[in-house]
Amino acid sequence: MQPTGSPSRPLAVILLIQLFLSLPASTSAKESPATLINIRHHAYPDHTRIVFDVNQPTNYKTARLPGLQTLSIHLPNMILGEIFQKDRIITVKSGFLKTIEIRQEEAAINVMLTFKNRYFYKISSISDPDRLVIDAFPSNPALKKGDLTPAISKNPPVYSIRTIVIDPGHGGDDPGTIGKSGLTEKAVVLDVSRRLKDLVVRKLKKEVLMTREKDFFLSLEERTLLANGRKADLFISVHANAHPKRSMQGIEIYLLGVATDEQAIATAARENATADGNEVNFQEMILSDLEKEYNLNASLELAHLTEKAFIEKLGRKYATVSLGVKRAPFYVLAKTNMPAILAEISFLSNPLEERRLKNRQYRQRIAEALYTGIDQYIRSSKKKS
Repeated sequence: MQPTGSPSRPLAVILLIQLFLSLPASTSAKESPATLINIRHHAYPDHTRIVFDVNQPTNYKTARLPGLQTLSIHLPNMILGEIFQKDRIITVKSGFLKTIEIRQEEAAINVMLTFKNRYFYKISSISDPDRLVIDAFPSNPALKKGDLTPAISKNPPVYSIRTIVIDPGHGGDDPGTIGKSGLTEKAVVLDVSRRLKDLVVRKLKKEVLMTREKDFFLSLEERTLLANGRKADLFISVHANAHPKRSMQGIEIYLLGVATDEQAIATAARENATADGNEVNFQEMILSDLEKEYNLNASLELAHLTEKAFIEKLGRKYATVSLGVKRAPFYVLAKTNMPAILAEISFLSNPLEERRLKNRQYRQRIAEALYTGIDQYIRSSKKKS
């Protein structure tokens, strides 16, 4: 017999379970530290990218050490992964990053990035998978003291375009739109983008940077960071469209702006799906970005020339419907620092256009239309200068 007033053992266990379940869900999450899985770095011609791979979203604080060419990154509530049990100081042999020093300090980690000369940087927290991305640039003497961001010319001479970013949408685990036969948007736009790159490099002799060359996932944040980090002069994002009505067909060319029709809102929402936020947030976000008046005017001209090229190049052999030049709050257009357009090259949801997109000649015509838009844009800008 149990003593009077004492709960039986099963009842005590039940009470303990109820007490545990009544605790806030965030309590265990706060006590569980994140793990720094790996640190990767890559030297580009004009900057170095450092990536911290972590196993969950994390906070961070940055500080410039006085008198040193060192950036300190403090990562609270974090522990080191197995890869760091031996190497805590990494010597970098390429680029202007000199060393990476990792220090475990109780329940936090400090990472010290030392550069060969003065620098400015941008840092972003990216999800799926979780990581911190630091883009570090050699300092520009023209920057004001304390300015950590690169100066962006409001009126660069268009005829001096050197670098063009081509952005094939989706990739990896994100197939984008899937046609009835199984044809994926990610495969179609990658093939078209490769064809476009070949035309631009061969005929215009321009440097082309592809956000992805193969079938892998790349977040919208990484795409824009790549373009901005390389200080590209043009940004062309390539996508395939979809609509609940299978009869819907044609091409659409977008530039940044507040969406004015339901189709534009739906298209932007679908293409923004891999970014944090929703279409309403993006509508609000672009209000400040609309101050980039030069980029918007240039994007508008590029968009109209590209639409015209589609009608001429594609329409010679294929009956092509143009749905016009439109504005919508696409993430990749809002976050890039150069003239940018997004081309919806056909509707994968339309049976006729899906069959066409399987055809190499059709894809080549699309690439030629995009190329012609770029070429005409550069030519028209030369005449104005």
